[in-house]
Amino acid sequence: MAPETNSQDFALLSVQSVGEYLVRRGIFDTKRAVEAQELGGGVSNVVLVARQGEVRVVVKQALERLRVPDEWLALRERTITEGEALRLATRITPGSVPEVLDLDRDVCALTISAAPVDWSNWKERLLSGRTDSSVAERLGKLLGTWHFETYKKREVARAFASSQSFDELRIDPYYKTVARRRPELNAAIEEFIQRMQATRLCLVHGDYSPKNILVGSGLWVIDFEVAHYGDPAFDVAFMLSHLLLKRLHIPQKASELELCAKAFWGAYEGVTPRLCPSAEYVLGHVGCLMVARVDGKSPVEYLTEAERETARRIGSNLLLDPPSNVEEALALSDPYRDRR
Repeated sequence: MAPETNSQDFALLSVQSVGEYLVRRGIFDTKRAVEAQELGGGVSNVVLVARQGEVRVVVKQALERLRVPDEWLALRERTITEGEALRLATRITPGSVPEVLDLDRDVCALTISAAPVDWSNWKERLLSGRTDSSVAERLGKLLGTWHFETYKKREVARAFASSQSFDELRIDPYYKTVARRRPELNAAIEEFIQRMQATRLCLVHGDYSPKNILVGSGLWVIDFEVAHYGDPAFDVAFMLSHLLLKRLHIPQKASELELCAKAFWGAYEGVTPRLCPSAEYVLGHVGCLMVARVDGKSPVEYLTEAERETARRIGSNLLLDPPSNVEEALALSDPYRDRR
């Protein structure tokens, strides 16, 4: 979507430089001091939060080489795509994403409003055992609305036609890497890749996961950097795979996380009756993604070695023989299954 920039050698923003940058971009004024800090946890961007008086903003700038052990390169212009996707999401569902304050094509930087300080990340909530199926239900409805409202819309298809960043940040590190490292899964994975790449139906977020959900008095979805016009099954499968992995990691909350998965899927189906992918197809993707978060380029950090092996086994089963409904998948991924 975004045109190539001529700024391949520009300096990355930092805590020291972001204040001056925001003044230059007209976000902050020159009369007051700026406080800034870098937000941790991301592998693909420099993310800085800056404050001047009562105004807090987040500045995001894409990295060309991601912060992972394996070499992982990606197009920096994905930040521009993210800004345009946020603007589209705002038009469809106002208040569901941060406001875009500035989009700097020259240095591939995006400035957005910061969430209130008392909001928290849904991934952190889930890992601490604070499950809430109403959040999952809202996320299913929200995703379904985005998919439904952009379904076969030519102007959206044109604007988000490029899937290069999705290929670089999802298909290669998740699908193709697993296919190389797990040759017994190669044929099945290749079928899913081919179908996904051939499917162009609606706007796809591409990173619809608990870490990109901020929850407080409201709810925001962030990180649209791999947004593209493509296959809606990926977004659904990506969220479900995260919920199933957390279910393995926190078995004492298995029933609550099962409710989250069912609420998310049910809400999504309720909004998208004419384009909802088949359960078998979605759950096959779930299986591949579960294996990818163990054997791909970006393994989840919270699984123990025993949990990694369980995820590898369950994911392989789902990929090779996907069930016909979410309930069967949840039964297969029951963390207590082997103890009965």
